[in-house]
Amino acid sequence: MTKEKSKPSFKDQFELNSVESCLAAIKNGWVAGLISIGLTFVVLVIGMYSNTDNATLNYFSDPTIFIDLVLMAIMVFFIRKKSRISATCMFLYFIISKYIQWSDLGTMQGLPMAVIFMILYFNAMRATFIWHSKFKVPLAVESEI
Repeated sequence: MTKEKSKPSFKDQFELNSVESCLAAIKNGWVAGLISIGLTFVVLVIGMYSNTDNATLNYFSDPTIFIDLVLMAIMVFFIRKKSRISATCMFLYFIISKYIQWSDLGTMQGLPMAVIFMILYFNAMRATFIWHSKFKVPLAVESEI
Protein backbone atom coordinates (compact mmCIF):
# COMPACT_ATOMS: atom_id res chain seq x y z
CA MET A 1 0.00 0.00 0.00
CA THR A 2 1.21 3.45 -0.76
CA LYS A 3 0.62 6.31 1.56
CA GLU A 4 -0.78 9.34 -0.13
CA LYS A 5 0.29 12.71 1.19
CA SER A 6 -2.64 14.76 2.23
CA LYS A 7 -2.73 18.45 1.48
CA PRO A 8 -1.20 20.35 4.40
CA SER A 9 -3.67 22.43 6.31
CA PHE A 10 -3.23 26.02 7.45
CA LYS A 11 -2.61 24.76 10.98
CA ASP A 12 0.29 22.61 9.77
CA GLN A 13 2.27 25.77 8.99
CA PHE A 14 2.50 26.47 12.71
CA GLU A 15 3.81 23.05 13.72
CA LEU A 16 7.55 23.56 13.93
CA ASN A 17 8.76 20.01 14.28
CA SER A 18 11.34 19.79 11.50
CA VAL A 19 14.25 21.77 10.12
CA GLU A 20 12.27 22.58 6.98
CA SER A 21 9.26 23.89 8.90
CA CYS A 22 11.49 26.08 11.10
CA LEU A 23 13.36 27.46 8.11
CA ALA A 24 10.08 28.14 6.29
CA ALA A 25 8.67 30.02 9.29
CA ILE A 26 11.85 32.08 9.60
CA LYS A 27 11.71 32.87 5.88
CA ASN A 28 8.06 33.89 6.18
CA GLY A 29 9.04 36.22 9.03
CA TRP A 30 11.77 38.05 7.18
CA VAL A 31 9.74 38.24 3.98
CA ALA A 32 6.88 39.74 6.01
CA GLY A 33 9.40 42.24 7.35
CA LEU A 34 10.45 43.20 3.82
CA ILE A 35 6.80 43.65 2.84
CA SER A 36 6.22 45.77 5.93
CA ILE A 37 9.26 47.93 5.08
CA GLY A 38 8.01 48.33 1.51
CA LEU A 39 4.49 49.31 2.53
CA THR A 40 5.78 51.75 5.15
CA PHE A 41 8.14 53.31 2.61
CA VAL A 42 5.38 53.73 0.02
CA VAL A 43 3.03 55.37 2.53
CA LEU A 44 5.90 57.59 3.74
CA VAL A 45 6.70 58.79 0.22
CA ILE A 46 3.03 59.40 -0.58
CA GLY A 47 2.57 61.23 2.71
CA MET A 48 5.65 63.40 2.21
CA TYR A 49 4.73 64.50 -1.31
CA SER A 50 1.03 65.10 -0.94
CA ASN A 51 -1.11 67.70 0.76
CA THR A 52 -4.07 65.82 2.10
CA ASP A 53 -6.44 65.85 5.03
CA ASN A 54 -6.01 62.09 5.51
CA ALA A 55 -4.82 61.58 9.10
CA THR A 56 -2.95 58.37 8.28
CA LEU A 57 -0.94 59.94 5.46
CA ASN A 58 -0.18 62.96 7.63
CA TYR A 59 0.95 60.63 10.43
CA PHE A 60 3.37 58.84 8.09
CA SER A 61 4.67 62.04 6.47
CA ASP A 62 7.08 62.53 9.37
CA PRO A 63 10.66 61.98 8.11
CA THR A 64 11.59 60.23 11.38
CA ILE A 65 9.76 57.21 9.97
CA PHE A 66 13.05 56.60 8.10
CA ILE A 67 14.50 55.61 11.48
CA ASP A 68 11.78 52.96 11.75
CA LEU A 69 12.64 51.70 8.28
CA VAL A 70 16.33 51.40 9.14
CA LEU A 71 15.58 49.59 12.41
CA MET A 72 13.22 47.22 10.65
CA ALA A 73 15.77 46.55 7.90
CA ILE A 74 18.41 45.67 10.49
CA MET A 75 16.02 43.33 12.30
CA VAL A 76 14.93 41.69 9.02
CA PHE A 77 18.56 41.10 8.06
CA PHE A 78 19.26 39.35 11.35
CA ILE A 79 16.01 37.38 11.27
CA ARG A 80 17.29 36.00 7.96
CA LYS A 81 20.44 35.01 9.86
CA LYS A 82 18.21 33.19 12.39
CA SER A 83 18.76 35.60 15.29
CA ARG A 84 16.47 34.93 18.25
CA ILE A 85 17.01 38.42 19.64
CA SER A 86 16.16 40.09 16.36
CA ALA A 87 13.04 37.98 15.80
CA THR A 88 11.84 38.76 19.32
CA CYS A 89 12.61 42.46 18.90
CA MET A 90 10.75 42.58 15.58
CA PHE A 91 7.68 40.94 17.12
CA LEU A 92 7.67 43.32 20.10
CA TYR A 93 8.55 46.33 17.93
CA PHE A 94 5.62 45.61 15.63
CA ILE A 95 3.16 45.30 18.53
CA ILE A 96 4.42 48.48 20.20
CA SER A 97 4.50 50.49 16.97
CA LYS A 98 0.96 49.42 16.08
CA TYR A 99 -0.25 50.35 19.57
CA ILE A 100 1.38 53.79 19.29
CA GLN A 101 0.04 54.31 15.77
CA TRP A 102 -3.48 53.31 16.70
CA SER A 103 -3.50 55.39 19.88
CA ASP A 104 -2.18 58.45 18.01
CA LEU A 105 -4.69 58.10 15.17
CA GLY A 106 -7.57 57.09 17.43
CA THR A 107 -8.62 54.20 15.19
CA MET A 108 -7.43 50.68 14.51
CA GLN A 109 -6.84 50.92 10.78
CA GLY A 110 -5.51 47.83 9.05
CA LEU A 111 -6.29 45.42 11.88
CA PRO A 112 -6.62 42.27 9.71
CA MET A 113 -3.27 42.88 8.03
CA ALA A 114 -1.67 43.70 11.38
CA VAL A 115 -2.90 40.40 12.81
CA ILE A 116 -1.41 38.50 9.86
CA PHE A 117 1.95 40.23 10.27
CA MET A 118 1.85 39.65 14.03
CA ILE A 119 1.25 35.93 13.50
CA LEU A 120 4.10 35.71 10.98
CA TYR A 121 6.51 37.55 13.29
CA PHE A 122 5.48 35.43 16.27
CA ASN A 123 5.92 32.23 14.29
CA ALA A 124 9.35 33.37 13.06
CA MET A 125 10.31 34.12 16.66
CA ARG A 126 9.20 30.64 17.76
CA ALA A 127 11.03 29.07 14.84
CA THR A 128 14.33 30.77 15.68
CA PHE A 129 14.16 29.52 19.26
CA ILE A 130 13.26 25.98 18.17
CA TRP A 131 15.91 25.98 15.44
CA HIS A 132 18.63 27.02 17.89
CA SER A 133 17.54 24.53 20.55
CA LYS A 134 16.94 21.45 18.37
CA PHE A 135 18.44 21.75 14.91
CA LYS A 136 21.48 23.99 14.97
CA VAL A 137 24.72 22.04 14.81
CA PRO A 138 27.24 23.42 17.33
CA LEU A 139 30.50 24.73 15.86
CA ALA A 140 32.63 22.09 17.63
CA VAL A 141 30.57 19.24 16.14
CA GLU A 142 30.38 20.96 12.77
CA SER A 143 34.17 21.19 12.48
CA GLU A 144 34.54 17.45 13.12
CA ILE A 145 32.19 16.56 10.26
